[in-house]
Amino acid sequence: MDQIPMSGNGIEPIVVYMVKRHPLESIYDMTPFRWLHMDNGFQKELRGYIGLFDPNQLSILVDECPAGPAWSQLMDGLLSGRIQTIITHLAPLTSGQRQQLIGVCAYSGAKLVTPGDGGRNSIPVLSHT
Repeated sequence: MDQIPMSGNGIEPIVVYMVKRHPLESIYDMTPFRWLHMDNGFQKELRGYIGLFDPNQLSILVDECPAGPAWSQLMDGLLSGRIQTIITHLAPLTSGQRQQLIGVCAYSGAKLVTPGDGGRNSIPVLSHT
Protein backbone atom coordinates (compact mmCIF):
# COMPACT_ATOMS: atom_id res chain seq x y z
CA MET A 1 0.00 0.00 0.00
CA ASP A 2 1.45 3.37 -0.96
CA GLN A 3 1.76 6.00 1.73
CA ILE A 4 1.33 9.68 1.04
CA PRO A 5 4.00 11.46 3.03
CA MET A 6 3.01 14.07 5.56
CA SER A 7 4.20 17.60 5.03
CA GLY A 8 6.97 19.06 7.16
CA ASN A 9 4.26 20.83 9.17
CA GLY A 10 2.65 17.56 10.21
CA ILE A 11 -0.80 16.40 9.25
CA GLU A 12 -2.76 17.85 6.32
CA PRO A 13 -6.39 19.13 6.52
CA ILE A 14 -7.84 16.10 4.66
CA VAL A 15 -7.05 12.74 6.24
CA VAL A 16 -7.79 9.18 5.21
CA TYR A 17 -7.60 6.81 8.20
CA MET A 18 -7.29 3.11 7.42
CA VAL A 19 -6.88 -0.07 9.43
CA LYS A 20 -4.91 -2.78 7.62
CA ARG A 21 -6.48 -5.68 9.50
CA HIS A 22 -10.15 -5.73 10.40
CA PRO A 23 -10.37 -7.19 13.93
CA LEU A 24 -12.82 -9.87 12.78
CA GLU A 25 -10.61 -11.12 9.93
CA SER A 26 -8.98 -14.48 10.21
CA ILE A 27 -5.20 -14.38 10.37
CA TYR A 28 -5.36 -16.96 7.57
CA ASP A 29 -7.43 -14.73 5.30
CA MET A 30 -5.08 -13.58 2.54
CA THR A 31 -7.20 -10.60 1.44
CA PRO A 32 -7.19 -7.84 4.06
CA PHE A 33 -10.22 -5.62 4.58
CA ARG A 34 -10.27 -2.98 1.84
CA TRP A 35 -12.71 -0.17 1.30
CA LEU A 36 -10.31 2.10 -0.57
CA HIS A 37 -8.07 0.51 -3.17
CA MET A 38 -4.73 2.28 -2.77
CA ASP A 39 -2.91 0.55 -5.59
CA ASN A 40 -4.73 2.09 -8.56
CA GLY A 41 -6.45 5.41 -8.86
CA PHE A 42 -7.46 5.81 -5.24
CA GLN A 43 -7.67 9.58 -5.75
CA LYS A 44 -10.50 9.02 -8.24
CA GLU A 45 -12.23 6.89 -5.62
CA LEU A 46 -11.71 9.63 -3.02
CA ARG A 47 -13.24 12.21 -5.37
CA GLY A 48 -16.36 10.04 -5.33
CA TYR A 49 -16.51 10.50 -1.56
CA ILE A 50 -15.48 14.14 -1.12
CA GLY A 51 -15.45 15.75 -4.54
CA LEU A 52 -12.48 17.63 -5.99
CA PHE A 53 -9.56 18.13 -3.62
CA ASP A 54 -5.93 19.18 -3.69
CA PRO A 55 -3.74 16.05 -3.27
CA ASN A 56 -1.19 18.24 -1.45
CA GLN A 57 -3.81 18.73 1.27
CA LEU A 58 -4.13 14.97 1.87
CA SER A 59 -2.56 12.75 4.53
CA ILE A 60 -3.06 9.02 4.89
CA LEU A 61 -2.83 7.44 8.31
CA VAL A 62 -2.66 3.64 8.50
CA ASP A 63 -2.75 1.44 11.59
CA GLU A 64 -2.00 -2.27 11.58
CA CYS A 65 -5.04 -2.79 13.85
CA PRO A 66 -7.51 -0.38 15.52
CA ALA A 67 -6.25 2.18 18.06
CA GLY A 68 -2.62 2.18 16.97
CA PRO A 69 -0.24 5.14 16.74
CA ALA A 70 -2.02 6.60 13.68
CA TRP A 71 -5.26 6.77 15.72
CA SER A 72 -3.50 8.94 18.32
CA GLN A 73 -2.16 11.16 15.55
CA LEU A 74 -5.67 11.44 14.09
CA MET A 75 -7.20 12.42 17.45
CA ASP A 76 -4.44 14.99 18.07
CA GLY A 77 -5.00 16.50 14.61
CA LEU A 78 -8.76 16.70 15.10
CA LEU A 79 -8.56 18.20 18.58
CA SER A 80 -6.00 20.80 17.48
CA GLY A 81 -8.23 21.84 14.56
CA ARG A 82 -5.67 20.91 11.89
CA ILE A 83 -7.98 18.32 10.29
CA GLN A 84 -11.04 19.57 8.41
CA THR A 85 -12.18 16.32 6.77
CA ILE A 86 -11.66 12.70 7.84
CA ILE A 87 -12.48 9.86 5.45
CA THR A 88 -12.65 6.41 7.03
CA HIS A 89 -14.66 3.21 7.24
CA LEU A 90 -16.32 2.70 10.60
CA ALA A 91 -16.51 -1.11 10.45
CA PRO A 92 -12.92 -1.88 11.56
CA LEU A 93 -13.14 0.52 14.50
CA THR A 94 -14.17 -0.55 17.97
CA SER A 95 -17.46 0.75 19.34
CA GLY A 96 -15.55 3.14 21.59
CA GLN A 97 -13.49 4.45 18.67
CA ARG A 98 -16.60 5.08 16.59
CA GLN A 99 -18.18 7.04 19.44
CA GLN A 100 -14.94 8.93 20.08
CA LEU A 101 -14.50 9.81 16.40
CA ILE A 102 -18.07 11.03 15.99
CA GLY A 103 -17.85 13.08 19.19
CA VAL A 104 -14.45 14.60 18.40
CA CYS A 105 -15.58 15.50 14.86
CA ALA A 106 -18.70 17.17 16.27
CA TYR A 107 -16.59 19.05 18.83
CA SER A 108 -13.92 20.16 16.33
CA GLY A 109 -16.27 20.86 13.42
CA ALA A 110 -14.45 18.38 11.16
CA LYS A 111 -16.47 16.62 8.49
CA LEU A 112 -16.62 12.82 8.88
CA VAL A 113 -17.03 11.01 5.56
CA THR A 114 -17.60 7.26 5.32
CA PRO A 115 -18.17 4.97 2.32
CA GLY A 116 -21.80 4.69 3.46
CA ASP A 117 -22.27 8.36 2.58
CA GLY A 118 -22.38 7.29 -1.07
CA GLY A 119 -20.81 10.49 -2.37
CA ARG A 120 -23.38 12.76 -0.75
CA ASN A 121 -20.52 14.91 0.54
CA SER A 122 -19.08 15.46 -2.92
CA ILE A 123 -21.84 17.40 -4.66
CA PRO A 124 -22.82 20.82 -3.32
CA VAL A 125 -26.56 21.50 -3.26
CA LEU A 126 -27.43 24.64 -5.22
CA SER A 127 -30.64 26.51 -4.67
CA HIS A 128 -32.36 28.18 -7.63
CA THR A 129 -34.98 30.22 -5.81
